[in-house]
Amino acid sequence: MCPRWGSEHGGTSPMTDSEGWKERRNRVARYRVMEHETTDPLAARLLHDIVQDLEAELEGSRKASALMLHERRYWRSVSN
Repeated sequence: MCPRWGSEHGGTSPMTDSEGWKERRNRVARYRVMEHETTDPLAARLLHDIVQDLEAELEGSRKASALMLHERRYWRSVSN
């Protein structure tokens, strides 16, 4: 059985950063597999859109994390 969009896409369970990244990458991989395995054209298109959204979300999270890390390093260097 496939996970429902709402339960996977905006869960509120607390995770560490590495667990969060791993889960997000795994989620993208699962939807990619479903996209390639389905024979229904509409389902394939919907899954393709979901994969694109999840990849964009993952990329946005990566950029936000990189920015936060940069800011932390900056404030550490200023305070020393």
